[in-house]
Amino acid sequence: MPADILMNYPDSHCSSYYAATSNETLEYPPLRTDVRTDVCVIGAGFTGIATALTLAERGYSVTVLEQNKVGWGASGRSGGQMIGGLPGDASLKKRWGDTHADTVFELGYRGHAIIAQRVQRDGIDCDLKYGYIDVALRPLHLE
Repeated sequence: MPADILMNYPDSHCSSYYAATSNETLEYPPLRTDVRTDVCVIGAGFTGIATALTLAERGYSVTVLEQNKVGWGASGRSGGQMIGGLPGDASLKKRWGDTHADTVFELGYRGHAIIAQRVQRDGIDCDLKYGYIDVALRPLHLE
């Protein structure tokens, strides 16, 4: 990864699909001194790492600070699904009408293309698949 990642983490990751299927575990040094950087990203979840990578690809010096391990929080407790759409798209459509509907739709899925490009370009060994399923856990969810 082109960005520096500095962490202070417990011995093991929490039990999750992410932890169980991770291809490799990388160790990063704890922050022990001052660091000069263009951008400091706090948190090494999906958003933090994607932000750091995007900035590093554009030539910025980036340092990521993470209290535990990459994907330790909510990012490491999900299955990593690429689910499109934006929350509140109905409100956006109500406010802006159909004028911006295509732009809002594209924003909801642009990340999928970025992820697919990075997987291919960087030779990331993962089981990238498209699609997801919504399930009902209670009768009320069927609505």
